[in-house]
Amino acid sequence: MSFEHMHIISMKEFTRDMIDHVLEVAEEMEPIARSKSSSDLLKGKVLGVLFFEPSTRTRMSFEAAMMRLGGEVLSLGSVDASSVAKGETLADTIRIVAGYSNAIVLRHPMEGAARLASEFSAVPILNAGDGAGHHPTQTFLDLYTIKRESHLEGLKVALVGDLKYGRTVHSLCYALSLYGAEITLVSPPELSMPSEIIEDLKKEKYQGNRGEFH
Repeated sequence: MSFEHMHIISMKEFTRDMIDHVLEVAEEMEPIARSKSSSDLLKGKVLGVLFFEPSTRTRMSFEAAMMRLGGEVLSLGSVDASSVAKGETLADTIRIVAGYSNAIVLRHPMEGAARLASEFSAVPILNAGDGAGHHPTQTFLDLYTIKRESHLEGLKVALVGDLKYGRTVHSLCYALSLYGAEITLVSPPELSMPSEIIEDLKKEKYQGNRGEFH
């Protein structure tokens, strides 16, 4: 199974088999991360890093992973020091960086920015968080951690807190539903899970996995 030319925008675009494959590869590569050793798997490849929001952990995790796998990182740096400050559009920025990179990691405060970027990019876009939208790469990490500590099939999971703007829980809901999870949503009314996500999860694609939502 190859993801070489695939954008990673939302967990909605992943099947259970695809997720399982990613987790299996992650397990094979875990020793590289734990030992902080290096590999030449991505030697000669360049990762464009575009963060339009402040970040420490997410940004550095992408950069460290790329470098440990033998690749190089090309960072936009401060937005204020780039052509964005002069009015360059996201589409133009993506087109330029795609010309220098083999893939682009994008974090942006606007929901839907990653999908928009994918329409103008000649290389894969990896969504590292788009406003109150989605955060699929965080979900892969969450799933991998759950799998290592327990199992993924038929879990009973409570998601508590800001479910309206929490992009991480949006992505996690879609993924857990594929494993037949019973998901309980707990939040103040003003921060409840967006109705469109709940409706998505009740559609036939997810009902076939017997996921339940409360």
